Amino acid sequence: MPLTLLVPDLLPPADAPPAMREVRLRALEKGLARADITRLPGREALTWLAEAAGLPAPAPYAAIALAGDDAPREGVWMRADPVHLRIDRDLVALHDASNLDVGPEEAQVLVAALQALFRDDGLAFVAPVPDRWYVRVPPGAVPETTPLHAAAGRDIFGLLPRGGAPLNWRSMMTEAQMVLSGHEASARREAAGLPAINSVWFWGEGAAPARVTLPFDTVVANESFARGLAKLAGATHVPLPAALSGLDALKGEAEALVVLDDLTRPFRRGDIEAWLAAARCLDERWFGPAQDAASRFGTLRLVLPGEGGTVVAALKPSSRWRLLRPRKPISFHA
Repeated sequence: MPLTLLVPDLLPPADAPPAMREVRLRALEKGLARADITRLPGREALTWLAEAAGLPAPAPYAAIALAGDDAPREGVWMRADPVHLRIDRDLVALHDASNLDVGPEEAQVLVAALQALFRDDGLAFVAPVPDRWYVRVPPGAVPETTPLHAAAGRDIFGLLPRGGAPLNWRSMMTEAQMVLSGHEASARREAAGLPAINSVWFWGEGAAPARVTLPFDTVVANESFARGLAKLAGATHVPLPAALSGLDALKGEAEALVVLDDLTRPFRRGDIEAWLAAARCLDERWFGPAQDAASRFGTLRLVLPGEGGTVVAALKPSSRWRLLRPRKPISFHA
């Protein structure tokens, strides 16, 4: 049974702090030294997953993630994720929900406020989990949007929704900001020294396909988009275990995908210490046993998406004899 490990946010970008670019992950370095490596164009992990499923671009990220967080729903959906907009001199920077620690009660009252504001526009908001909000949109009023991962940390001007008439999405974002920033839930957060939830970011527009074709029979993941793909494809879904040894129950010749997204939250928060701790934990629990896993599964693929390129490293049982290949830091592959 071939096994693929997708590891988002491991390859450090060019502007990453020195601690990230200089980290040494011994087990992963040994595996990459012995593997057959292919480089693909740079892409984000969600994009890699969408391409693996044969979805058209732009993929309906919201509708599929909603299927993973709750259940498949009819209609056109967008993410309406809670964000914090911070004015910094002459720009407005976006900070996503990984920086907010949104509570369940906060999510429900703020989504209710948005629903009251936009009910007459035909929008329907839901928040199946506190930090991922969704909105159903009338089919003829869908804008073109910028994915949240492409907007996080950047000036939002030039990245706002485009089109979508008869609704004026830019004006609606301004209205949403006024309601959320003035809400008592945001006032309580500010009084506690927390960043206010003062806006939403619309993205991931589209309707869920009736069925998805995945090249994987089993998806092992906690990430919502991957879970949604598994549900729509009729694939087996398994919650992510703490270590590679937790996959011992997988049997047969079926192909499995594992999404290791432990690094995404600390990466987006800019929490370098937490990112380093998570990377070392992955190295010990997942990358360390990788060569033995290759012997059991036949082939183990590591997929490491990055802005400079996506690394696909294939380990086979025979790879263990490539003893003299030099090991290189992770940043070498970024």
